[in-house]
Amino acid sequence: MRYSFVILFCCYSFISSAQASAAKHFFTANTRADIAGIEKAGYYQSSQMNKYDVKYLKLDITAQPQTKFVTGSCRYRMVAKQAIDTFAIEFKDNMNLDSVYINNIKRTFSRNSDHVYIAFTPNIAAGTQIDAVFYFNGIPAKGIFSGADAGSGLIYTANVSESFQAREWYPSKQLLTDKIDSTDIWITTDANFLAGSNGLLKAVIDLPPNKKQYQWSTRYPIAYYLPCFAVGNYTDYRNYAKPASIAPDSVLIQHYVSGAGNFLNSVKNQLDRTPRFLEKMSELFGTYPFIKEKYGHLQAGIGGGMEHQTMSTMQNFDPYLVAHELAHQWFGDNVTCATWNDIWLNEGFASYLSILMIDYFPSFFTTNLTRQLFEVEENILSQPGGSVYLPNQSAYDENRIFDQRLSYNKGSFVLHNLRFEMQNDSIFFNTCKAYQQRFKDSTATTADFKLLAEQMSGRNYTEFFNAWVYGEGYPTYSVIYSKQGSDTLVINVTQTTSVPAITPLFKGLMEYRVKSAQGDTIIKLNQTQNNQTFKMVYSKAPTGVDVDPNNWVVNKVGTVVTSVSNINPLRAGVSVFPNPAKDNVQIKTPAGIFNNMRILDMQGRLMMLLPIAAGTTLINQRFNLSPGIYFIHLTGKKGSLAERLLINK
Repeated sequence: MRYSFVILFCCYSFISSAQASAAKHFFTANTRADIAGIEKAGYYQSSQMNKYDVKYLKLDITAQPQTKFVTGSCRYRMVAKQAIDTFAIEFKDNMNLDSVYINNIKRTFSRNSDHVYIAFTPNIAAGTQIDAVFYFNGIPAKGIFSGADAGSGLIYTANVSESFQAREWYPSKQLLTDKIDSTDIWITTDANFLAGSNGLLKAVIDLPPNKKQYQWSTRYPIAYYLPCFAVGNYTDYRNYAKPASIAPDSVLIQHYVSGAGNFLNSVKNQLDRTPRFLEKMSELFGTYPFIKEKYGHLQAGIGGGMEHQTMSTMQNFDPYLVAHELAHQWFGDNVTCATWNDIWLNEGFASYLSILMIDYFPSFFTTNLTRQLFEVEENILSQPGGSVYLPNQSAYDENRIFDQRLSYNKGSFVLHNLRFEMQNDSIFFNTCKAYQQRFKDSTATTADFKLLAEQMSGRNYTEFFNAWVYGEGYPTYSVIYSKQGSDTLVINVTQTTSVPAITPLFKGLMEYRVKSAQGDTIIKLNQTQNNQTFKMVYSKAPTGVDVDPNNWVVNKVGTVVTSVSNINPLRAGVSVFPNPAKDNVQIKTPAGIFNNMRILDMQGRLMMLLPIAAGTTLINQRFNLSPGIYFIHLTGKKGSLAERLLINK
């Protein structure tokens, strides 16, 4: 996920304060395997880059804290997939390119549209190995962050290359499906600083005058936007994770954090959570994918977090941010979205894994699972439309690619909902593990993930993906319930959707809580058509129905009434403001419809009972409730309905 948050996760205003520390940003490629010389919104990639396969990258750079100036070289080893008459690679025109060597011969090059071109006569034949070295320097307009943090005493310079910002600071082939097989990153800086990067630190070399060169190496395939570096006045703090699958071995967790003052001691408790997260994610999704190297953190003021492979760059060490970037090591780094249209596979998974960690480690977080899911859903419901899958017309709109509401939050709820649809946690988590195994060190599309989920569960998810991933909006459920005879409950479910022209119906399971003085009952109904009636054996006296009480599906609730009167328009006359609220709440209601208001907590316990006087249309009420989610139940002779209320002190 990339950083940049105007409030969180990735640069936008969105959900909770816990998440407001995890931001990120990206961009997008157009087709799965071919860029084909397209130009949209000012972004151009030459189709000539499709003619070779990158095997190896060596970055050898010099960088200092508090300056964006970078100088050095990059070496690529490649294999021509077809005859090449013009070699092309991306590099921003504002950066200086001193010289280029191809197979040890200095070559004349030209530059245009942020590309470097080298003509060959005769052509480079298919199958030929290409060794290309580029010497460059300059101050990138994007992609490099530098500065000082007064709170921690840190001074730093670091890169963030997602989505299309690798080319901002070194020559790059920015195509997701061509992972770099092997990478060395050498960073030279003043001797009193440390330099961190991907993989393992193989050597530290003393260089004149008073410099050190840090030689990092990774032998796992890596997407073009994930190679990283950071230099700063760091201290090296280490701890270890011990996934059960590799016992008695362990995984090094290497943290480069500010060495100034008492900062390390102030964040040790946060850093020590990382091994526990890694162990749990290894249990749920398969052993940490870069087990032969390490995981770690590079502290830098990038406005959030960025999941650089094996060493994430972090603004801070909030547990939500730590969990999110770690989750990307599986979903984003080991398995990378094949196109930026599929970015939700990176961000939705990482967001959902972060939510899961709240459930497994509640003491690490300041929020609980119920409240987190509610706040994520409220953000999704804040606008009516937009698809999780990135449409082609937005393929070069970075704000849309990293839309917090859609790529992150709704993407995470798609997975949460799919888990509910499967009705089997073993199948869901085994699907996630199989996804890691099948596409390890490679890329995957939404279609790949859908097919795998179908193979693992033995079910067809075409309608589910068409509605929730490719479709837009959300459903609003209205319920009419009644008792027939002594042992039959009848429930009629009607659904409206926020973008009916695109997604007229969300088919699938929905959970309901049938309330009764004799005890509540949870039921699950599979809706396959609108205005659908269900009958079931039920001997109790129903007093109400709650829609989606455990928050598995993104939805709103319309009317919930008994069949005494089919008052579908009731909700149009009811509003609750503000919501979320601190304590004072205004409830607007039509006169003469309701005579009682009950406030219930998430467990259905009665917190407050208030009579509604005849003729009342506006209720001003101070609830004095603890922070959490509650239900306002309005009842009268003609029916009842419920509204959710979040109390947020």
